[in-house]
Amino acid sequence: MKPGNIKKTTITKTLAITTIAGLSAITIGCSTGMHKSKTMTAKNDGDIMVPANYRSWPKFVSTVDKMKTGQVREIYINKTGMKTQKGNAFPDGTVSIMEIYGAQKSPTGELLKDSKGKLIKGKLSKVFVMEKGAGWGSKQAKGTINNGDWLYGAYLADAKTPATKDFTSCRSCHAPLADKDYIFRYDEHFDTAMH
Repeated sequence: MKPGNIKKTTITKTLAITTIAGLSAITIGCSTGMHKSKTMTAKNDGDIMVPANYRSWPKFVSTVDKMKTGQVREIYINKTGMKTQKGNAFPDGTVSIMEIYGAQKSPTGELLKDSKGKLIKGKLSKVFVMEKGAGWGSKQAKGTINNGDWLYGAYLADAKTPATKDFTSCRSCHAPLADKDYIFRYDEHFDTAMH
């Protein structure tokens, strides 16, 4: 049947069924405690949730020690982001997770290190997430620090309880990295991946 011969009633019924199905899915999502579905579009920092399976993703770089702050950081990236080639921006749909652990300390307060001189992870304290979506940057309120189309989320160790509502510090920290698509350790990631 040619598209021009489809009856108006068939189109109306199809639209009605699609609308009811969509509303039912949203209602079910709300009643089961889902925070966001893949079909919903994030609009602001804090809308981005931590995917449950992120620890099965590739590491973006090896574990990062932050001696000054006494932190150990683990950084993951999803398969969409891993497809990126050096010199290119990350595609829409890229998600990066950074876990922050306190480093273990001796009874006298010195940072403990393993046999390779790396800090030893203590308790997980926070989980940060970055996600990139088409046009998300243009939807930010006037005065928001530009970070391209990236949005941020910050959570406590349970990866559910928000750690902040103000993402100015996240955006300020990443803003100077525009030539690296606002991603820290961009070069390190690709240099490691090429070897």
